[in-house]
Amino acid sequence: MTIGDALFSRLTIRNLGHLGGEIAALQERVSSGVNDPRPSADPRRATELSALRDLRAQLDLRDTVGRHAADRLTLTDQTLSTLSDTLRQVKELSLRAANDSMTQEAHAALRTEAITLRDTLLAAASATDMTGRPLFSGTAPGAAFAQTAQGVTYRGNDAVSMAQLGDRHRIATGLPGSRVFVPGEGRDVFAMMDDMITALGEPMLSARTDLRSAAPARLDLLRSRAPQEVEVTLTGPLGAARVTLDLRLDAPDAAVEAINAQSGQTGITATLEADGQSLRLMAAGDMALSDQQGGNRTRPVLHLGPVTEAGLPAGPALGLRPADLGINALVADAGRAVDHMAMMRAEVGSLAAAVDTRREALAAQRLSVDQAMAQVGDLDVAASLTRLQTLLTTEQAAQMSFVKIVGQSLFDYLR
Repeated sequence: MTIGDALFSRLTIRNLGHLGGEIAALQERVSSGVNDPRPSADPRRATELSALRDLRAQLDLRDTVGRHAADRLTLTDQTLSTLSDTLRQVKELSLRAANDSMTQEAHAALRTEAITLRDTLLAAASATDMTGRPLFSGTAPGAAFAQTAQGVTYRGNDAVSMAQLGDRHRIATGLPGSRVFVPGEGRDVFAMMDDMITALGEPMLSARTDLRSAAPARLDLLRSRAPQEVEVTLTGPLGAARVTLDLRLDAPDAAVEAINAQSGQTGITATLEADGQSLRLMAAGDMALSDQQGGNRTRPVLHLGPVTEAGLPAGPALGLRPADLGINALVADAGRAVDHMAMMRAEVGSLAAAVDTRREALAAQRLSVDQAMAQVGDLDVAASLTRLQTLLTTEQAAQMSFVKIVGQSLFDYLR
């Protein structure tokens, strides 16, 4: 085949174009510092980069989950700090209420303060995280606590919310309200606050946890149609005994029988008054009622006062309130709640530390993956510059040769 000047020129120009394209591509890779990303350029490298990118995406997702878990635990700790401060104020209030020299107006002021502190506790218990999810409802949706006619009710569950920070790493991101707000003995802090508010107002404020009277005495019972029993310690000249009193309207003799059944230990006998509801207590000395368990928690169900032989009042009749509504018991409850909240903060702090440790491990893994991606995907600049210089030299030589050859004619060969 004869190669003419036109064909030679086209072939040369095309080859120079390919060479220029390769030089331009290499210059672009040198400026970006990244190897050719096309799978066709290096299938093995492309496969490795794809696997490393998938791993990096997984680590990014876990870090996002870890960040949300850390933020949730931070909010939980801040809320528990608020609760701790509020409960310390409750404890100080209960200590002030234990002062026997306080007036009724001062107790009313303390009661108002107790209501405010209770509302503060309820607001903190209903706190949510940055996504609007309740902090203390476990895994249940909706508000953790709700105000009902029976008091504050827990609407969550006992489960613990978890965060998946690795194939084998699941870390709790909070605590259920059934643990946080129950210091012990099955009573939550809201029931404790309700008891304090009740104890600081009438008629419980005038009631006592320990009643004493000379004999004879009248025992008035707040009876009801629904089954209701109270257990008290009855103390007489011979000693003390626990007695269970039935407060049903249709069983007026049950309380009489319960007291008389223990008369051998107490020295106290009982008879039913003419009204068919109250009891007349007789003994050869003073008698006392104390340590009431059960019964209505908003008003006294038992009143004890001395009477004459004719049944006329010989002194004031005072109400008996449950033992756990006494000021000393309320002070102890408040102290127990403060200690419990400190334990909850310590537990949340340990969870936050575990999340931080796991996030540090994830950061180290991400750095390792980034380094591996750099080794696979980054350009060998020294080798590429050498290759670029070779291509530039080749291009220059080819251009000079092409110009020299194209510039000659047949007459140059004939001479």
